[in-house]
Amino acid sequence: MAAMELSGDTFNPFFGMSLALALSVSLNVWLLLSTATSSIPPPAPLPKHQTLPQGWWTDPNRFQAERRAIFSQSWICVSHRGRFKKAGDYVVYDTAGFRFFIILGKDNVVRSFHNVCRHRAFPVARKDSGSATVLGCRYHGWSYNTKGELTKAPFFQDVPGFDKSKNKLFEILTREDNNGFLHINFNTSQEAVDSSPVQGVKTGKLSRISRDVNFVHTFELRGAFNWKLAVNEEPFVASRTYPAKGLTNSTSRALTPAGELRFYPVTAIQTKSGRPFWYQITYSPASAEETILRCDVYSTHNSTMSNCEGAVKDSLEQELTQKVQEFEAVFARLRHSNERLDHMSETQAQIAQAVDAHLAKEKVAGKEIKPAVVQQQARSAASVKAEKICETVECGSEKMEW
Repeated sequence: MAAMELSGDTFNPFFGMSLALALSVSLNVWLLLSTATSSIPPPAPLPKHQTLPQGWWTDPNRFQAERRAIFSQSWICVSHRGRFKKAGDYVVYDTAGFRFFIILGKDNVVRSFHNVCRHRAFPVARKDSGSATVLGCRYHGWSYNTKGELTKAPFFQDVPGFDKSKNKLFEILTREDNNGFLHINFNTSQEAVDSSPVQGVKTGKLSRISRDVNFVHTFELRGAFNWKLAVNEEPFVASRTYPAKGLTNSTSRALTPAGELRFYPVTAIQTKSGRPFWYQITYSPASAEETILRCDVYSTHNSTMSNCEGAVKDSLEQELTQKVQEFEAVFARLRHSNERLDHMSETQAQIAQAVDAHLAKEKVAGKEIKPAVVQQQARSAASVKAEKICETVECGSEKMEW
């Protein structure tokens, strides 16, 4: 049989049949995969708010829902290991109205406790900060060690059946990360115990930060603004500085921020170029319309408060005062606006969704869910007897201011 010719090349009929078979198989496989893939529905998009939720800026009920949904059960970066050098060093904090203190134990472990005595809920730590290996309540003299264990309870400890081990301070979950930052969580559920603090979001170049830094200064500023404005901020003073009066241009350039580390929901760590100082800023809402800014200043060198005085300290406080004033001005405009949430940051959307999810749980439960609330145990017969003795002898003459 004469062979067919095509463009001067010999054509093999068996090769043509093989090629046609291969193309047919490939086409069938492609059609099968296309059909299978198209039958899988795409994942549903996460719900997004199109407008600001009702009362976003000023509603006190909304603020209480945020306390239950966010501050009662989120890991919050509140301090740094550098504030606690020796056993007994403690600092009192207030986060969204939840009062607690952090203390370094004799075992070199940092712990956090609600700042309430187990007897009558009077504050145990009365100063903003200090150092004591035993903290005593002045109302009736109950005393606790650095592990929160009850060591003394006048009129109670000798009563048969009274168990001091069941009257420890209410402990708060505390974690220290690799850089020495301290995170707390008021929720003591097993789910919270098994969880870990979220990683911070880093921008720019951060100076070296470790647990072995030195604490040099702290101050607070109050502002008439909603706390959620702060989480919507880009790295603050990233493109400008507010130098103190009399600063030279070279000093101002040395204070230009180098980097930032943000922890959800209310903490930012700022470092400055050319300086050993860095600072931790934490926003604590006092109400829907008032926020407290706390700034803790640290140094990577063996600096003291005197080294932080002058240009550095004045410039930092001026910067943050200016920032609070900016928040107040924006808040005054936004409280009456109808601005859309999709113009806000992802963190703001995350907050809104967390509140919605918590309110949905409360609706199912038919009541408010308060993860941060501590439950007092039922008093035993021995405790009731000792309480009556205590009242009879009027143990403690000071009134409880709580």
